[in-house]
Amino acid sequence: RALAVTSGTAALICGLQGIGVGPGDEVIVPAYTWIASASAVAAVGGVPIPAEVDETLTLDPVDVERRITPYTKAIMPVHMRGAPCRMDELISVARQHGLKLIEDTAQADGGSYRGRRLGSIGDAGCFSLQFNKIITSGEGGMVITNDEAVWRRAVMWHDVIGGLRN
Repeated sequence: RALAVTSGTAALICGLQGIGVGPGDEVIVPAYTWIASASAVAAVGGVPIPAEVDETLTLDPVDVERRITPYTKAIMPVHMRGAPCRMDELISVARQHGLKLIEDTAQADGGSYRGRRLGSIGDAGCFSLQFNKIITSGEGGMVITNDEAVWRRAVMWHDVIGGLRN
């Protein structure tokens, strides 16, 4: 399932709503990323929790696990500069703690990790299509998911009337 939106930031906001992030929920984000990753968490009332990055400039799974609290709802791997995050380890941490995974794939459209397309590995994948990105539409974004409930919540956040018709 896919949802076209106005920007990469809108994709992150709709994706976060889709996975159920709301007021007071913590989302672990990398300390090195574009401001949209953390600001999207704040826009839905969540609390962005910065975690360290490793030599790939992506989330360090060991530090992610250190940042988990009873309020943590999700982990947001950001695939920076075309480099994929260590998704196997992040998935393991997420499953062990019952957390959702939302991939920020704005800088890695078309990339893959162990034969799987980036953005399709977590509970939701978010893409930016603005003029500086790998795939561009001038401006725009996309949310993808294999979970119909996540997609429906994202659609309702994006377009209440469209969400009610589907």
